[in-house]
Amino acid sequence: THVILGLPGEGPDEMVETVRYVGRSGATGIKLQLLHVLEGTPLADEWRAGRVPELSLDAYITILEACLRVLPRSVVIHRMTGDGAKRDLLAPLWSADKKRVLNAVHAALERDDIIQGRLWAPQE
Repeated sequence: THVILGLPGEGPDEMVETVRYVGRSGATGIKLQLLHVLEGTPLADEWRAGRVPELSLDAYITILEACLRVLPRSVVIHRMTGDGAKRDLLAPLWSADKKRVLNAVHAALERDDIIQGRLWAPQE
């Protein structure tokens, strides 16, 4: 299952709920991806008009951590970030430095003692 975090109109609670739904759906794997605004897309026009907020790296990591807590340990995480083509990337520009992003994610997961599935509940 591929989940894009940071879609317009979704707040952190909705993003976490989407991942919780994936966990309950029986999916065996997940790719978590940050929303990228790319040149030449309708989303780029919306972003330029100020109608598409972009997540900061810190906000993305905070949301990612919350998502991992509610994802069952049996679900394989195939990706926790991604990157758009640098020549087309408009936002967020921090995502173009993949090594920095991965290092920041790793450091935060260790610092915050994040364990996948810690808050997993099969039903609520």
